[in-house]
Amino acid sequence: MILYRVAVTVDPAHLQRAHRLFAELVDVSRRVPGVIDFDIMQDPGNPHRFVSIEVYADEEAVDLQGKLPQLHAVMDAFPTLLITGPKGTKFIVLASEPWP
Repeated sequence: MILYRVAVTVDPAHLQRAHRLFAELVDVSRRVPGVIDFDIMQDPGNPHRFVSIEVYADEEAVDLQGKLPQLHAVMDAFPTLLITGPKGTKFIVLASEPWP
């Protein structure tokens, strides 16, 4: 299992555009085979900061999600959309279990 946590800070002038692009990306990413979970959350303490938590079954799922036109639209928008980021961490998870 592969998990990504990525943070960005959006330019306040582009907040509505970011919401639209992120919502479209979340919607289609959740339908990709092997995508276990895909969320982009807005920081309640800083409405311009967003964090994505992406969980994939394997590299094949990462590759499939990476081909989405909506992902390319987000990445292409980053130079004008963002103040900082993206900055993230990739985790390779060897085991998991249900909780609680």
